[in-house]
Amino acid sequence: MLTIETNQYTFWQEKPHFLLHSDTENFWVMYVIEDGDCNYQIGDQAGEAHRATILLCPPQVEFKREVIHPLTFHFVRFTFTSHFFKDQDLSGHFAQANTRILEDCSYLRQLEYCPSAEVTALQNHFMADIFNTELYRKLFEQHHPTIHSAAIREAVTSMADHYQDQITINEVAREIGWSSAYFSRRFKSEAGITPVQHLERLKLRAVQQLLITTDLPIDTVAVKAGYSDGYYLSRKFSACMHTSPSDFRRNHQI
Repeated sequence: MLTIETNQYTFWQEKPHFLLHSDTENFWVMYVIEDGDCNYQIGDQAGEAHRATILLCPPQVEFKREVIHPLTFHFVRFTFTSHFFKDQDLSGHFAQANTRILEDCSYLRQLEYCPSAEVTALQNHFMADIFNTELYRKLFEQHHPTIHSAAIREAVTSMADHYQDQITINEVAREIGWSSAYFSRRFKSEAGITPVQHLERLKLRAVQQLLITTDLPIDTVAVKAGYSDGYYLSRKFSACMHTSPSDFRRNHQI
């Protein structure tokens, strides 16, 4: 659940300095920097903010800042609740603004000085989209991590090509010439999850697609997705998806 109520939006252009080098708000505060640089300290997080940096300061947390080069930025004061972000992700350098977030900010700027209930609703929508865009990026990276090691990329390809053959992590490690223990450590350091977890995701994704798009029996679905039998698949699926394969299929029928 994510709820936002915008209290104030201001677009600052080439601001040479802050009148207040430090303050503490009763609201959440967000800076989305379009140009310029500044030093900041928010709680125990400190650093330099540059173009496209998004700074986020929670209520009742001291925000210290100093302009290095004239700062052009979007300032938003708002209330905010969410169960999707960890507390440590919501203070200091929150994210880098991509094209979509900068587009949201441009819409906020166009609505500046146009007070009405409709405008407030739109401001809340665009602010929520900024958070949802960052949430999507985090989730996408979890499921599609950037792999730098050529050997790990080879392993990922091998698992994608052979998961339905009940390939094991030992076999994948052997293909790239590593021990399974070393492979597991390196894989997790690059992908953020273990190779066992990655292989399980591939299988479960295949199961979901087969359940939705075919009327194959559960035992056949299991074999096509790399499981030994329907009973083992049902146990795994229910534990991970919190529903049985048959109920999942029934709920997705159209």
